[in-house]
Amino acid sequence: MDQFNEMIDRTGTGSIKWDRCKAKFETTKDLIPLWIADTDFRAPEAVIQAIHNRANHGVFGYTFAMEDYRNTVSRWFQRRHGLNIPPEWITATQSVVTALRFAIEALTKPEEKVLILTPAYEPFFAIVKNTGRILVEQELKRNGDFCSIDFDQMEEAFRQGVKMMIFCNPHNPVGRVWNREELERVSKLCAKYGVYLASDEVHGDITLFGTHYTSMVGIEAAKNLTMSFTSAGKPFSLTGLCSANLIIPDGTLRDRIVDKIHDAWIMSPNLFGLVATKAAYEHGESWLDAELRYLEENSKYVQQFLAENLSKISLTKHEGTYMMWLDFHEFDFSTEELERRIVDVCGLGLGFGRHYGEKFGQYMRLNIGCARPLLQRAMRALCKITD
Repeated sequence: MDQFNEMIDRTGTGSIKWDRCKAKFETTKDLIPLWIADTDFRAPEAVIQAIHNRANHGVFGYTFAMEDYRNTVSRWFQRRHGLNIPPEWITATQSVVTALRFAIEALTKPEEKVLILTPAYEPFFAIVKNTGRILVEQELKRNGDFCSIDFDQMEEAFRQGVKMMIFCNPHNPVGRVWNREELERVSKLCAKYGVYLASDEVHGDITLFGTHYTSMVGIEAAKNLTMSFTSAGKPFSLTGLCSANLIIPDGTLRDRIVDKIHDAWIMSPNLFGLVATKAAYEHGESWLDAELRYLEENSKYVQQFLAENLSKISLTKHEGTYMMWLDFHEFDFSTEELERRIVDVCGLGLGFGRHYGEKFGQYMRLNIGCARPLLQRAMRALCKITD
């Protein structure tokens, strides 16, 4: 665990999380940045060595994902998740969000409806609106600390003409890991109404406390309508290498999306992203297991600290991702006052809830993908919230 407990100085490295924090929160104050979804962990040594080896070659020309790359991704999903993904289903690309945007353009028309489940990852709102589609928001049901899907509401939205759904599996920001029964119900509704199902699964490898990730492409009901967007970036601390994979079973659907991406002259991922992904999937499994154990301990620490010191802050049940969803409703602050106190009084840079939907101004997203000493400092600082 010592490797994850190391406090690595990321300032001055062009880190969005650390070097843009003051600008992000419009302050001159030094903040503890626990907002953007990347970790402060050093990547697996096998990945670092693979990058060194490729760098030593010295020629960095145009690159594509060769067959051995796609075979490696396929083997990872088989070994790690028991999912049979033929290599031909896999297309390497640069960014999940970019690929999602082009999937919207490839499969829907302007003024057609695209549904998201809120609270939702902020770019989902933007890519729907920026492509001229009509955004349909469906709020997750909350029962105590547990979030779930209102399937009757979803079916009604589909009946009213939704053409595509952006799903998040596991869910960011609430941290739900959807079970197979829930995924099958979503898939069956998509099949019934002919709704394209775009599943963002970048956090798929980050499941905690005995939960299990099932990819949407492993659900049969709407397989001809389904696409999964994955990456080794989140689980292996590689987000800056801009590498992702589209997994699309249906060949016609795959061609439509890939052609749209290529029309914008977006081709293969970063060379080192390909190298790092391949090395992570081939040699990083024990590192990932250790990271997940560390994240579980971080999560348990936050839960215990809040229960003992800040019981007015409630948590959504944390099942996956390294993001935790904190509810500040009991403080009776306005959204503006809550955000001001978090930044100016506590000295924290957290994910403001309103970025995940207009109704969520009383929530904050907390990134626990950091060394525990930093997380401990952040929790102690949060105690100043009522000062």
